Amino acid sequence: MAKAGYPPTLQENLPEVPVGKVKRYQGSDTSYQELAKWTIGKGNTGQLEQVSMATDNYDKTLWKLEVGDKMSLEDVIIPATLTMQFADPKLPGETAVTLSVKSSDGTAIKADGSITGKEIG
Repeated sequence: MAKAGYPPTLQENLPEVPVGKVKRYQGSDTSYQELAKWTIGKGNTGQLEQVSMATDNYDKTLWKLEVGDKMSLEDVIIPATLTMQFADPKLPGETAVTLSVKSSDGTAIKADGSITGKEIG
């Protein structure tokens, strides 16, 4: 009788590479500026783990998060530093995860964002 999880599946034998994209934006643009972006390599699978956001002016900073062709957040004001955790989503190769930011009214902002996960394959 085989043990649960044994023999290992093909997915378990593939190499896993940690991914961390971190960037800061400083400015007063009222159109979205790309803050952090991860595009999963062709033929690989991505596992999105966390997206984090922080700014020096929460009332004047608007956030947008896109995962592939789906808008997860748009024109969202967060009241404090936010880390969104994802429950093991698998994303196909060539999918982009993009975190963008803008000033709501031209006020200067300083925003930090990060995307973490792993790429399998």
